[in-house]
Amino acid sequence: MFRRVFIDTAWNSKKHTCYDPDKDLFFDVDSLTELKDYDEIYLDSSIFPDMWRQLEELVSNGKSVYYFTRPWKWREIRERFREDLKTRTGKVSKTDVGDAFLLWKVYELSLVKNNTHRYFKTLTIIDTELRPLLMKEELLYKNLQRVQNASMVGVDVRSDIKMLEKMVEDARREIIDKATRLIPGFMDIAKSLGLDVDDVNGLTGLAGLLVYIKSTSYQKSVKYLGLYKAKGRDGRKMKKYNYKAQRYLTMLTNTILWKNGECRLPRYRDLRKILKVVIESRKQMGFAERGAGV
Repeated sequence: MFRRVFIDTAWNSKKHTCYDPDKDLFFDVDSLTELKDYDEIYLDSSIFPDMWRQLEELVSNGKSVYYFTRPWKWREIRERFREDLKTRTGKVSKTDVGDAFLLWKVYELSLVKNNTHRYFKTLTIIDTELRPLLMKEELLYKNLQRVQNASMVGVDVRSDIKMLEKMVEDARREIIDKATRLIPGFMDIAKSLGLDVDDVNGLTGLAGLLVYIKSTSYQKSVKYLGLYKAKGRDGRKMKKYNYKAQRYLTMLTNTILWKNGECRLPRYRDLRKILKVVIESRKQMGFAERGAGV
């Protein structure tokens, strides 16, 4: 029997709340590895740092793991399934059991509409090994920026800056090493963009972009990355895109511009041009998944 489970994930050693629709049963687990008897595991959009090693173990053992990609729709989802939620849990307000139950309702409806890929994306071994490193790099870089800002107002942080610069570079080299090993054709795509092994920032940007962008559709990727001008008075507020993926594309584009002697900030047209080369390279290598991104 094919078994599925839906999980409202928890942070900081709290238990994860799970819902088994076949048994109509709620239960808690301390670790996601306790779900090894399930064939498909559906997570909400919150994947916390301490979960990656557990997810890597599940994926390595042949389990199919998916995560919810549209957290901004939670209010709409809660309203749509309000009566089902009240009947099953006795509440319509946000609860852990309610969120696990709603994930299943979204999955059930997406099956009927044949658009499951819009709401749930697969976690691969590339995700479970590279995303934790990308999260680490981003955190270190933000700390470096904070210290650099402190130096601009007269705080003596020179030793901290040097230490953090080295930590950021080490983290980026680790990302590149793992991307070269895990992502098919990684260095071939890099060469098609004019990058070489010494372009640490550019290669890190390419690795991050390839982890987050899983589509061979240029138009879907443009939308996912927010590479368009939002229309209307409230356009900027309503615009939804993956800022992490856009950050890595910006890193990649910056490196290429500088290598070409263009010392300026990238414009949307620059970002779209580089994205198109990456998308075309992925098409030629034939290893993209259906749908775009996280």
